[in-house]
Order: sequence, then C-alpha cells, then structure tokens
Amino acid sequence: MDLVQPFIKLICEGKATEPHYFVGYLHSRGFRLPNMVYQPKDHSPMGISREALAQYKEARKLKIPPNNILIAAIFDRDLHPGVSNAIEMLRESPIITAFSNICFEYWILLHFETTTRPFRNCDEIISFIRENHDPDYGKSRDHFTRLKDRIPTAIRNATQITENRWNHDDRPIWEINPYTDVFKLLEKLDTI
Repeated sequence: MDLVQPFIKLICEGKATEPHYFVGYLHSRGFRLPNMVYQPKDHSPMGISREALAQYKEARKLKIPPNNILIAAIFDRDLHPGVSNAIEMLRESPIITAFSNICFEYWILLHFETTTRPFRNCDEIISFIRENHDPDYGKSRDHFTRLKDRIPTAIRNATQITENRWNHDDRPIWEINPYTDVFKLLEKLDTI
C-alpha cells in the first residue's frame, strides 16, 4: 500500500530566520519535500494569508486528503498593518497561524527563558537575546542547529505562559505583547 506524502507548506514573512529554523525542524523529522518553507512575493501578513489559502486550494485540487495537508501562515506583529485581518481571514480555515508579537525573536527567546516582559520592537528583543543568552545572535543564522536541543524548553515555556496568562487574556492576540503560538505549529508538525 502506498502512503501519501504529506503536503507541507510553511509560508513565512521572514526571508532567513523563520525559513532556516523551520527547514531545519522539518529535516530533523525526515521531511525532504521541495519548497516546504518559503517567503512569498507578497510577504505582508495579508499576502501570507492569501498565499496559504491558495496553497490549501492547490492541495485539494491535487486530491490530497485533508489530514495529509499541513499549511501554516507564519508572521509577526512588528509594525505591519492588516495583522488582525490576516488572522481573521484564516480563522475558519484548516490553516495554522503561527503568530508572534512583537516578532519571531520572542519565540527564540523562549528557548532560553520564560518571560512575559513586553518589548517595544524586534531590535529590543534581539539586543536582549545578545546581552543575556547568545552574544552571536543574528537574524540570518541557522537557528535550528543552534537551538534544536532547547526546543523542548521553548515549548514548555510557551505552554506554561499560555496556561497561566494568555488563556486568561481577553484581548486579541495581536494586542498581547509578548505573544507567540509557534509551539502549536511544532506540535502539529510532530503529528503529521
């Protein structure tokens, strides 16, 4: 009996940090599919959501069973307009939204510590990581290789913060600083 290969598309806002991290994660799980992780031409939050929906439509057109499709829209708050619309666009879809506020580097920080300290911008988080945990941190580095042994810690930290804080916050996720649900994508990738 032939097994159907999963259809995996992780559509990222970033051109280096997120793709390096997620390609490494997927490779560590044995996935070697072409174009699994990429930045689309329109890498605004709305562009990412539209691309994710188009990829889902393409997968269904190829008659891939829904349980073998994993598509994620990965973006962050930064100062982007349209974040709330991009998240709402995907709310009723099977697409996973991996959102971070203020930026993906908050997810990176959780590999080192549990914190709910708000940050003004991404540069502030990067400076904090460099000063307190990784003096060589740079956005274009291969973070998966550097952090792979710390992923269980990041998942545990994010889960703890979710249970103790974010689940009890009535604000929309794009208003919560800091926030990330990247760990949910990693947990989903482990089940496909």
